[in-house]
Amino acid sequence: MEKAKVTKLNSNSNAESVTLSEWVNGHNSEDEMRSVFLNMDRALKYIHEHGYCIDVFYPSEINVLNNDDRYVQFKKLVELSKDYEIAKEMKREDIFRSSFIQIGMYTNSLNYLNPEFLKENFDSFAQFIPQDDVPYYRGVVQRGASVYYHEYTDERSKRDYEELSKQLGDDNKIVEIPKVKDMINTPQNDVIYRQINGVNEAAFLNMALIPIAILVLLCVIMSVILIVNFIR
Repeated sequence: MEKAKVTKLNSNSNAESVTLSEWVNGHNSEDEMRSVFLNMDRALKYIHEHGYCIDVFYPSEINVLNNDDRYVQFKKLVELSKDYEIAKEMKREDIFRSSFIQIGMYTNSLNYLNPEFLKENFDSFAQFIPQDDVPYYRGVVQRGASVYYHEYTDERSKRDYEELSKQLGDDNKIVEIPKVKDMINTPQNDVIYRQINGVNEAAFLNMALIPIAILVLLCVIMSVILIVNFIR
């Protein structure tokens, strides 16, 4: 069987870069770790949707750019199989490996952990994981669930909000459940993974200037109208 071609992403020369391990060492509160793991998961789904998966799934092979947890870069990717079932299994394996290293980093045991031990002793690790997320990690680790972490948290937030609305009653019903912006196709992922999605960074920057150009054009039009009215 032909070995899959590895795509090694070029780092942005203008961006400072630290490994995920280094970032967590300096941002190891539960909220900070949870935030970077959520954005890592959003990047993972973005990569899957563009036909790739992760070749080396380890903290030393994942970068956080510009000291900003929204900018997560997996350094080595491989193309997903053209066979649907195989591709589905490759995605599931990525989701498992993502959960595996997250649990390992929450418990500071990644260097000594193996998948079978984690699966058989999950309850011993659960006390170190954010309690709201325990059902997610249990499903992935013990039952092989293939669900993205950020989708789980978004759905749970929505249900919590709906329950709050019910408790408030009809007279105090909140008008609309706030929609969480889908961050899968965010501009930062378009730029970080431009090698796999064909998006040119310069083209992206030009697109970002369009609103400014429109504003300038409107200002010019308004100025012309004012001048015409003044002359009249």
